[in-house]
Amino acid sequence: MCSEPLCKEVGIREENGFWFLPDGISSEDLVVGDSVPDFEAESTDGRFVLSERVAKGPVLLYFYVVNYGKTCIDYMALMNERKQELDDLNVSLVHINPESLENHRAWMRYTGSLYEHISDTDQSISKAYGAIVERARMQKILGSTNREFFLVAKDMRLRFVWRACDPMDTLPMDELLDVLRQETDSVGSTIG
Repeated sequence: MCSEPLCKEVGIREENGFWFLPDGISSEDLVVGDSVPDFEAESTDGRFVLSERVAKGPVLLYFYVVNYGKTCIDYMALMNERKQELDDLNVSLVHINPESLENHRAWMRYTGSLYEHISDTDQSISKAYGAIVERARMQKILGSTNREFFLVAKDMRLRFVWRACDPMDTLPMDELLDVLRQETDSVGSTIG
């Protein structure tokens, strides 16, 4: 936990039971219609370049805090159950957090994950997308990668975004799939 002098020095503050990071830790929040930052990273499937991947179809970037948390284990099981529905929509779901590739591979074996995982050890991707915990009840998770979804279309524009108010929050899979179906229906057979 941050000592009071250190908290003041780095700008961390506490108000009404919540801890807050100072402004400027991550980029401005992206909104639907914005162009998203392109990036290249190592993944469990090899080299990942967002602009190359969206050329093949829409990509749903899923940022999350950490592997092996109870919420993440349960949510992964739900995602695995619904993989065929994502495939039917031609949407690639890609998971991103600061864990190493080795840890991601072990996590995939442990959970049976059917998805590609990107290692963002320096959180540069998370910060570029504003996917950082800036408000939390527990100070220790401030600055962690937050649970967030970003749907990126072929034109590298954001079509949908969801941000957890608390990193333990999850977007129900039915709601997520409904949004993806609506986006698919609004532009034809694929999200363009």
